[in-house]
Amino acid sequence: MFNVTLRRMEVLVAVVEEGSFAAAADRFGIAQPSVSAHIMAIEKEIGGQIFLRRRGRKPLLTEIGRSVLQHARELLAEADDMRAEVVKIRGETGQQVVLSCQRSLANFVLRKEITDFALARPDIQLVLRIGKQEDVFSEVRDGVADVGCFLGNEDLRGVRAEIIGREKLVLIASPEHPLARRKRIRPQDVARYDFVGPPPSSLFGRGVSKLLANAGVSHVKVAAQATEYQFLREFVVAGVGIACSLERSVAADIERGQLTKLDFAGDDLTFDVRQIASLRRPLSKPAADLMDYLRTNHKAFA
Repeated sequence: MFNVTLRRMEVLVAVVEEGSFAAAADRFGIAQPSVSAHIMAIEKEIGGQIFLRRRGRKPLLTEIGRSVLQHARELLAEADDMRAEVVKIRGETGQQVVLSCQRSLANFVLRKEITDFALARPDIQLVLRIGKQEDVFSEVRDGVADVGCFLGNEDLRGVRAEIIGREKLVLIASPEHPLARRKRIRPQDVARYDFVGPPPSSLFGRGVSKLLANAGVSHVKVAAQATEYQFLREFVVAGVGIACSLERSVAADIERGQLTKLDFAGDDLTFDVRQIASLRRPLSKPAADLMDYLRTNHKAFA
């Protein structure tokens, strides 16, 4: 019995449609080695090579690869039909909207707006799913969620997106850090010290790295990584390194004196708040109402 997931089938189709492993990686917002790993996993399952890989040239499908591609497209079409049927049934059986939200947004930025919507619209069952930026994108794309919200300055391919606000990020450190009491700290001075943050390969990690590079911190020395704020906070408090974090998420710790906001002299560090929906299926009335509510009521952090 083959153990080939729909995700791997999607990656295979993307390589063919985009013409390269790198372009397929860009489509999904993942690293190129992850694309290679998906293809190799399929090859291991079927016991044959899917692509003829030629350095610097477009990968060519083998005869086995052409057969697998045909079945992959059929499986994905059936999955789309199933999702459409589920959406139809869900729409007929009740007013429900599923929101997939990046963790930092749900916990610190949109918490009041999301709660207020649930209170204001008792006729709609609101389902909140919280995760990483990658989770938000895939859940909206795959029809698991109706609406998604994430932080970032670049659109993700394959979804309809709009900007509903902007959030400020700050550089934070332990109160004992050598830069903690300095004024107007230059980007080149910041770059001399270790950082802690999200995995550099993640969508959010890449976004933070680009944000810092645009502000003049072109090289970041990563001393430790964490996907959860609580661990990131512990690393910073312990003096492991500097972090670039959403200002709302660290405001309480700064006020209590447990963290210090560095007086950074570089350009402002900001991320757009982006709201996304699927390009492949129509937006339900409850989902449209939620998007309009968040668009109207979100207020940037002062």
